[in-house]
Order: sequence, then C-alpha cells, then structure tokens
Amino acid sequence: MLTKTFKFSDDREITLKEPTVLQLESAQKKYGKDELGISKALLVDMSGGDLTIDSINSLSVREFKQLLESVKEFIGVDVSD
Repeated sequence: MLTKTFKFSDDREITLKEPTVLQLESAQKKYGKDELGISKALLVDMSGGDLTIDSINSLSVREFKQLLESVKEFIGVDVSD
C-alpha cells in the first residue's frame, strides 16, 4: 500500500495511506457527487484517524488544496477550482 507524508504549516506531519476501494465506495455512497465531502471523508480514512472532519474544516483553503494536491493520485480529485 502506498503512503504519502504531508507536512502542515505548523510543521506537524501525517502519513496518508492509499485508500481502499471500500473506503472510496463508502465515501461516494455517503456524499454522492459532492467531491469536497468525498475528499474529506477519504482524508480522514487515509490518515487512520489523525485527521477529523473538524480538523480539515479548520485548515486554510491554501493548506487544504496543498493537502489534496499531495494525494490527488490516490483520490482523483481536481483541485484547480
């Protein structure tokens, strides 16, 4: 299983594991076509619980986009918007 390490602006690091098909399917069932919701759910799963929806919501938009950019090959989300 592939992993990526992401370093936050406060120098905290987390390791994100490639999501499973079940995790992707579960996020899609819960959030439908809401890519932002799917992305957040997958990030929580990928972090093994180190991230929460609340902690993700408290990130700046810039840092959230950087986080998504670092794992886009895992989750296939377009972060250009």
